[in-house]
Amino acid sequence: MSKESRIDEQIQHFYDNVPDVGDALPLKDYLLKHEDSRMAWYLLGKEYEGRGDAAKANYCFAQAGDIYEAFESKPAPSLPGGTSNKKSSWGKWLLGLLLFIFLAGSAILALKILNPEDNKPLAAKPVNEEIASPPVDTNVKQGSTGKPTILPSNMVPPDQIAGASGPNDKGHDVLGSLLTLNPTKQPRILISTPELGKWNDWVKSGKPIASTTSDKEAGTASVQWYDPKWCDCKPDDSKAIQKLVQSWKPLQEEKIALRSAMTRYREKTGKWPATPETLAADYPANTMAGWSESMTSWFDELKAELENKKDGKIPRTAGWPEDTGPNSGHGTPSGKLSPLAEEALEIIVDKSNHRLAVVSGDVILRNYEVGLGGSKTPEGKFAITEKVKNPNGSSTGVFGSRGMTLSDSRYGIHGTDEPASMGKDESLGCIRMKKEDIEELYDLVPMGTPVTIVKGGLPDEQRVPSERFRLSSTQDETNPHKVYDWLN
Repeated sequence: MSKESRIDEQIQHFYDNVPDVGDALPLKDYLLKHEDSRMAWYLLGKEYEGRGDAAKANYCFAQAGDIYEAFESKPAPSLPGGTSNKKSSWGKWLLGLLLFIFLAGSAILALKILNPEDNKPLAAKPVNEEIASPPVDTNVKQGSTGKPTILPSNMVPPDQIAGASGPNDKGHDVLGSLLTLNPTKQPRILISTPELGKWNDWVKSGKPIASTTSDKEAGTASVQWYDPKWCDCKPDDSKAIQKLVQSWKPLQEEKIALRSAMTRYREKTGKWPATPETLAADYPANTMAGWSESMTSWFDELKAELENKKDGKIPRTAGWPEDTGPNSGHGTPSGKLSPLAEEALEIIVDKSNHRLAVVSGDVILRNYEVGLGGSKTPEGKFAITEKVKNPNGSSTGVFGSRGMTLSDSRYGIHGTDEPASMGKDESLGCIRMKKEDIEELYDLVPMGTPVTIVKGGLPDEQRVPSERFRLSSTQDETNPHKVYDWLN
């Protein structure tokens, strides 16, 4: 049987089993040009899946065989008759090479058989061979933390920056989603996000794996690799992307801090904050400990997102418009980092190994060593109900320079004048922290942040960045009219 006859038979089988599919000529044209049609079937299936047509999607996924399994990390559906389209010569261990060959030399979006907007067939178009590495600008731009940040120039702000722990842990699913879902002209970046116990490690994340671009109008897409473990190739220079990610991470921390503050403010008051000043106000209305220029740009947009929150989650945006915030802050966290765009910050204290962590979903942003009180430190769920600077009028007293009350009780998280007590059970029940740690925590988490005290669950390895998170503050967060008697 000739190749064309075999393809005609495939398409006729498609018609017979999945009616009302429309014109199949573009599909046939692609199949005639490519020996292995499984990727075409896979992407056609993704189109139908996006439309909610499960029957047609499953048929295409069955034809895709192990290409589907490699991207989706689950068995492919069976074709009518109980078979699936697999070729033993294509193992999952070749997926990195497959992606490189396919994405760098084939028409990725040309494989899209149907246009989601008008349900009309698309003609095949060539793919761009590569993405040129942009030059790096050595001009120093002042970041919101007051520390210089070197930013790449002539680089289009990313649409998404996704995390993946490795190519064998659904990492290619993440890469596949960057390529096949809602293509835009903005690049999308895949970075390494190592695991730390059961958590995804934010501080250690950031090593570039790949960048992708796709142009929906032109029907083109491309990938640029930076990690040979993923592509079995000679990787490109990642310096420019690395600099972008390095400048992106602290700005994402500002976004998650602002988003968390807005969420906790609404939980307390029943309404969203009207202005930035509503959040960064004088004590006792100091939901946030300060502000940044970037936060001013993001405030209205984040508020609009939160107001449209559904099913307990914030709908994912396609990145940030170019006129909001610095370019280096663009890029919605996705993949392993998606909780940073969806879930507010929380605090977990592990009594068994004297650790305090700041988490967003299953992403651990910080893991500090703390001093506790053994059995005197209660277990359970609390919330930060008060934040104060220089409690009892001193930055060097028994409570250090910052203090946060837990659920209006005598328990608190505060600094100490006994830094040697870290890792020990010497307090009367409170949580003691080193000066640099409590001051960073105070700026990072807003009033209303949940605090869970348990035994177990946090890793022993501490996680703090080389440059600490800090906000600029002109508000008065002192409370000279109260004598604090936390159980230090």
